[in-house]
Amino acid sequence: MRSDIFPATTFGKWETVMIVEEMEGEGIPKSDAALSNKTQVEPQEKRGKFEEQGMKSPSAMSNRWGSYFVDVHKSEGGNEEHQKLTWCCHCIHTYSTMAIPSVEHIADLPLDYKFPRFSPDKPCTIGYYPKPPDSVLKRCENLS
Repeated sequence: MRSDIFPATTFGKWETVMIVEEMEGEGIPKSDAALSNKTQVEPQEKRGKFEEQGMKSPSAMSNRWGSYFVDVHKSEGGNEEHQKLTWCCHCIHTYSTMAIPSVEHIADLPLDYKFPRFSPDKPCTIGYYPKPPDSVLKRCENLS
């Protein structure tokens, strides 16, 4: 993020699209194009090591570390939870124009499609396509 999104936005004044695979691990279904590609039979040597060993996809939410987007802290008494956007999520909102889980999600859209854009004066759920990750949605619901 520091070498791709930050300089392009800050110094180049470019509009950037961040591809965030972790969105698929938090409630965003795979695109139809990605699913149809997956149903095609691939040679064994092209399969990823996580597929052949029965491991979770790299974009799956970690049971140990939690969400890529929202960090949950418990109060000292342990009876109250506080949710905070992670550094990665903050960078996505600050330095990218929008976030998508994969290029396949936007490949079939018309060229004049109007995407939602991140903006400091809009809710933190605006800017994700096709929809915000579940943890970000849940955090915004808890704030309102």
